[in-house]
Amino acid sequence: MLAFVLRRLFTIPLVLVLVHFAGFGYAVAGRWFQLTQDPFRVLTQDPPPVWPQYAAYVQAGLGGDWGRLPGGNIETVPQALARTAVASLGLVALAFTLAVVLGLLLGLLSVRAHPAGVAPWLIPLSAVSLSLPSFYIGALLLTASIYYLFSVPGAKLPFPLRGYGWDIHLVLPIIVLIVRPLMQIAQVTATVLADELGKQYVVAGRSLGHSWRRIRWKTALKNVVAPVVLAVSGAFRLLLVELILVEWLFGWPGLGQLLAQSLFRPQTASMAVASAGPPVYLYAPVLAGLLAVFALLFLLGDTLASALVRLIDPRLGPRSGESAA
Repeated sequence: MLAFVLRRLFTIPLVLVLVHFAGFGYAVAGRWFQLTQDPFRVLTQDPPPVWPQYAAYVQAGLGGDWGRLPGGNIETVPQALARTAVASLGLVALAFTLAVVLGLLLGLLSVRAHPAGVAPWLIPLSAVSLSLPSFYIGALLLTASIYYLFSVPGAKLPFPLRGYGWDIHLVLPIIVLIVRPLMQIAQVTATVLADELGKQYVVAGRSLGHSWRRIRWKTALKNVVAPVVLAVSGAFRLLLVELILVEWLFGWPGLGQLLAQSLFRPQTASMAVASAGPPVYLYAPVLAGLLAVFALLFLLGDTLASALVRLIDPRLGPRSGESAA
């Protein structure tokens, strides 16, 4: 396992450099393409070369200058990434913890011991939950809340619909974030545990007088920890993907919202503003830094899960770790 961890630690910096360069190049090319679509400008020059700009930027960065946010902002790009990372990682930590705890509980409760199988209500529930993207779930909650406010005279909601704060502002973002990861963990946990309880050694244990409770908690669960860990890792990656649209939808000032502002061009009535876009729209230093941060989170989560699988069950570790990579 040590060789695997060292190999991953050697690979991660290389991947981050490639992702950082790809984000920088995408922003530069995207800016040029947007200018070619501007009806108020006539652009005849070829696309700008990316590598010289990137090399100059990295050279300045190694000297301590990684750029500042555009629009006269005094905040540097590293400061902006650090500020938004605090907001996002706190939200992710809370949502991920709830998704894991509730997902495991729901998965365990949905397993039938005799005969071994999964409760029939879990299949349609997980199918519906996993088929609905988080943006759609969030839009439904916002629509239902607004309808309630307008349809009931004097009605008030116990939580705000948008905004930032480590209080009741967390209610809607966390609910929307945990739905799909929770159901993914529950579905995998229930499926692998039900399959384990149907194996021959369980039947033999029951014939010897061991209770279902003892077999489930003392033996069967130990044999399904590895696939459950991989399911939790997959749920973490899914949560990070959902974070982008959820933060944008609920106005949470984190990495996801900043990435959405960097990628999505807003529709406005002013052609001049629409042509320029928001201050960070396709701004190369910000987009490159954001993609590198998200790539780092993905890689660290995947490395930790694969290492745990190898530590828990050496027989399943290499094969499961390769599939998770």
